[in-house]
This record gives sequence, structure tokens and C-alpha cells, in this order.
Amino acid sequence: MTLNLKKNTGPVVLVHGAWHGGWCWHEVAEKLERLGRRTYAPTLSGLAHRSAGLNSEISADTHVNDVAQLVEALDLQHVTLVLHSYAGLLGPALLERLRPRLVEIVWLEAVIPTPGQPMLELTTPEAATRYVKAAATEGEGWWMPPPDAAQFQLPSPQMQQAVASQLTPQPFRTFSEPVTLPQANVANFPGRYLLASDREPQPYLKYAAIARAAGWPVAEAPGGHLMMLTNSDAVVDFLI
Repeated sequence: MTLNLKKNTGPVVLVHGAWHGGWCWHEVAEKLERLGRRTYAPTLSGLAHRSAGLNSEISADTHVNDVAQLVEALDLQHVTLVLHSYAGLLGPALLERLRPRLVEIVWLEAVIPTPGQPMLELTTPEAATRYVKAAATEGEGWWMPPPDAAQFQLPSPQMQQAVASQLTPQPFRTFSEPVTLPQANVANFPGRYLLASDREPQPYLKYAAIARAAGWPVAEAPGGHLMMLTNSDAVVDFLI
């Protein structure tokens, strides 16, 4: 699979992971815009500045529709779709719905699911156990409180505090239930994968292996799981 990436000057759509919002892409989006790439960083339903709308009906299907409706409403074409972490769960359904509008999918420390897999099966068993327990004991059975920001190994106490202050609860259904909308095989579509080189253990190695098996370029850069915050230059370089 050969990608002539230098010719792609279309828009970029950046999709955040669990507990986050479009805010986490601020530096990346600003730099991409300066380089002439129209950039959109939507916030998924129930999260960040949309947290007032958090409810027990929000599912991963809801989040697929959030992203797809943005792309369709703005009639975006030649889109580079960037998925971080949990947002990878949405990838196959977004490809099925938006294929004619997409040129590639970039997976940034993202899960790569097969249809029928919920997020709880895609994260580590230890993390899945924590999330289920937290939803049951703190989240009324239908939402998950944000994790301790210390797990992201951010470079300063100030950044850790800033991130912690912006994390909001995640609807539990987005983790406990799979996407049920029609889905495509992402391995048959152009993709790229960016992996953090400084995580130990590195839980996303298995997804980098899936990417390599699909014939996608795989690169590594330091910055941990929230690389868009800690090493935005590396993310932008990878995208451009």
C-alpha cells in the first residue's frame, strides 16, 4: 500500500479518547491550521463542554454519529481522520459511513477493533476491572469517573493538574457495549499508526502489530499516551 501523503491537503478531523474533549487537540489543531490544513476537533456527546448532556443512553454508536454528522454537515472531502485511544473503537463504523470522504485513517495510540468487540475487551483486563468497579461504586452503574491523571505520566505537576481539571465522566455504555452500526474492514483502507515509544508496559503494542499486518506505516515517538499534549510537534510531523 503506497500513500502519497504530500499531496493530501484536505481537512483533518481529530477525535479524542475517553474522558477527554476536543480541548486536548488545541496545540495540534493550531499548528495544522498554520500549515494550511483545515482542522476540526469535535467533542463527543456527554463529555467536556458537552458534559451537561451526559446520560445513560449515550453509546459508542452515539459517538460515531457525532463525528459522521460533523463531516457530512460540513460536506468535508479528502479527510484525514485521526483517532486517539478509545476513538479507535469508532473507526470501522466511520469508515463504512464516510469512506468516499476519507483518504486515510491515522491511529494515535488507538485501539483497532473487530466488529462486536466492546472497549472493555480492547483495554487491558486490569483496566477493564477498574472501570467496571468504578462505574458500579461511583457512577451509579452508568458512568465512569475520570481516571487519575497521574497514569498519563505527564511531564509536570502543572500539566497533570490542568488535564485532571478538564477530564469528565465517560458514559459506561461506550465501554460495555460494542458499536452496532454497520462497519467496514479497516485493514483494507489506507492507515497509519503512531505509538508512544516511552510507555512501559506498552499496552498498544498489539494494535501496532495489527497495523503492520495491514501493511500500514507504523512510527514511534516519545510523549506517552497523551502525545497530542506532551509532544504536539511529533504528532503534527507524523500527520504532515
